[in-house]
Amino acid sequence: MERSRGNLPLLLIWLAVSALLMLVTRSQIMTGIGWDPDDQLRMVQLRDWLGGQSWFDTTQYRIGEPDSQPMHWPRWIELPLALLFLLLKPVLGAANAETAAMVLVPLVTLGMAMWLLVKITEPLFDRRIALLVATLAATAVPIVAQIRPMRVDHHGWQIVLALAALWTMYWPEKRKGGIALGAALALWLSISLEGLPLSAAFVVLLVWRWVFQVEEGVRLFWTLLSFLVASFLFYFATQGGFDAAINYCDAISPAHLLAGAVGAAVILPSIQWLPANRLMRVGSLAVAGGVALVVLHGFAPQCMGGAFNTMDPLVREYWLVNVLEGMPIWYQKGTTMVTLLGGSVLVGLISLLYILRTRPNGIDRGRLFVLAYAFLWALLLSLFVQRAAAVAAAFGLPFMAWAVHQAFVRARALKRPLSRIFATAAVVFLVMPGPLAVALFNAVSEGEEPVAEAPEALACNSNDSLARLNSLPRSNILAPFDFGPRILLLTPHSVLATSHHRNDRAMADQIRIFTSAPAVARDLLEAHNIRFIVTCDDETELALYAKKQPEGLWSQLAEGRKPEWLQPVHIRDTGLQIWRIAPKRLRNEL
Repeated sequence: MERSRGNLPLLLIWLAVSALLMLVTRSQIMTGIGWDPDDQLRMVQLRDWLGGQSWFDTTQYRIGEPDSQPMHWPRWIELPLALLFLLLKPVLGAANAETAAMVLVPLVTLGMAMWLLVKITEPLFDRRIALLVATLAATAVPIVAQIRPMRVDHHGWQIVLALAALWTMYWPEKRKGGIALGAALALWLSISLEGLPLSAAFVVLLVWRWVFQVEEGVRLFWTLLSFLVASFLFYFATQGGFDAAINYCDAISPAHLLAGAVGAAVILPSIQWLPANRLMRVGSLAVAGGVALVVLHGFAPQCMGGAFNTMDPLVREYWLVNVLEGMPIWYQKGTTMVTLLGGSVLVGLISLLYILRTRPNGIDRGRLFVLAYAFLWALLLSLFVQRAAAVAAAFGLPFMAWAVHQAFVRARALKRPLSRIFATAAVVFLVMPGPLAVALFNAVSEGEEPVAEAPEALACNSNDSLARLNSLPRSNILAPFDFGPRILLLTPHSVLATSHHRNDRAMADQIRIFTSAPAVARDLLEAHNIRFIVTCDDETELALYAKKQPEGLWSQLAEGRKPEWLQPVHIRDTGLQIWRIAPKRLRNEL
C-alpha cells in the first residue's frame, strides 16, 4: 500500500503530461499518420505483419521490387502496438484502434522513462527532486521529439533502455545488476545498433573498474554473460534461424554474435580465474578484443568500416550526408543546436560542474560518478551524432532538476518581494533556456522573417493529395524518398525507394533516374517497371538533383521540357505533378 501511495504523485504527473502532449499534438493525431517516414513505414510494417506476413520476414515487398530487401528493424517495437490495436479494434474499429495505439504506446513509453528517471534520481538527491525530474522530462525537447503521440519509431524505446541500463549500475547486488544490465544492452542493440557507442560506455566503465579492483569482476562477468546469451536469444527470436553467411552491418548479425562468443570464451574465464595481476587482466582484454575482431573480419569484412560501409556511393553523396539527425552538431542550424542542447544538456552540464566544485553534502559520490560518466559520454556522442542528444538530455535531467530546485529555494528565500518575484520567474529560464533563447532571438531579430510555405506546396504534399493516388490503377511509382512511406500507407501502390538505406540499390537507381539524361532515365524506369512519376515542385530532394545535374531528367521537367514518352496525368483536387510513362513500342510495331 505504501509503495502504491508513493507512486501516486508520479502517476498524476504522467497523466498531466500525457494530457498536455495529446492536446499539443492533436492536429497530428487527427491525421492518423505518424510524424515522419520512419513512423509511417513502421506502421506499414505492422500492417503487413497483422495481415499475414511472417514475424521473421521484415521484407518490404512494395519497395524496390523485385529486388526488395528486409528492413533493419526487428519487430519488437511492433509488439505493444499490435497488442493495443487488437484489443481496441473490436471497440473502436480498425482505423481508430490504430490511431489510439499510436497515441498510447508512446505515452506508456514516456511513463516508463519518467519512472526510471525517478529511480535514478531519488537515491542521488531526494524524492522531491526525483518527482521534479519526471515533470521536467516534458520540457526536454530532444526527449519529447522522440516520445510523443504518433511517434512510434524505435528512438523512444532506446531512451528507455538507456535509462534502464544506467539504473542497473546503481544496484548493490552485482550479480543481479550485471544480469539486468546485459539483458538491457542486448535488447537495445537488437532494436538498433545506434545504441552501440553508449552500450560500449557501460562496458568500458565495468572493465576499467575490474582492471583496478578485481572484486568488480562480478558485475562485469554477469553483464557480459547475460549480454551474450540474451543477444543470441533475441536474434533467434526475431530471425528464426542462424546463417553465418548472411550478415548485415547495420544490425546484430551472425558475424557479430560469433565474434562476441569467441571474445567471451577468452574474457569470461579470465575474470573468474586470473590471479590478482593487473597486467594479466589487461593482456586478457587485449587477446579477447583481438580474436573477436579477427572473427568479425573473417565472417563480415565489409562491416569493419561501420554500418554504412557497403552503401552505394551515389546514395551516400545525395542522401546520407543530408540526413541531419545522423550528422555532427555543427552541421545543424543554429536554432536547432540551441534548442537541442540548451535545455537539460546545457543546464545539466553547468549543474554538474557546480556540484563537482562545491561538493554539497548528502550526495552519494559513487552514484554521482556513474551518472556523471554516462551523461558526459552521451553528451560527447551527441556532438557527433545529433540524434544522441535525446539520451544526453535524459541523463542530464537529474542535474538540471537539482539546479532548478536549488535556484527556486534560494529565490523564495529572498526578503525583498520584487527581487523574490523576479528571481522566481528567472527559474523558468533554467527549465527551457534553449527554446526561450530561440524565441527571444526571433522576436528581436531584424532579419527577414521566414517565408511561409506556399498553400499550393502544402496542398501538394498533403496526405489527402497522396491518398487520391488511389484513383490510379495499382502500379509501381517513382516519387521522392519521403513520399514513399505515406504512399505505401495510404494506397495499394508500390514505390521504387524510400529513405531507408537497406534498399540502397533502388535508392541509387532512383537518384540516377532523376539526374540522368531522359534516354538513360527511361531505360531505368522500364527496368523497374515504373508506370507513374509523382512529385511536388518544392521538394528539397528534387531541388538537389536539379542543382547537381542541370541536364538531368528532373531539371528538364522542372523547366517544362517534357520528354515525349511522359504523359501528364491530372487528378482532381490534388497539387501533385503526375506523369505516366508510355511503354516503349516494339520493333514490329514500327
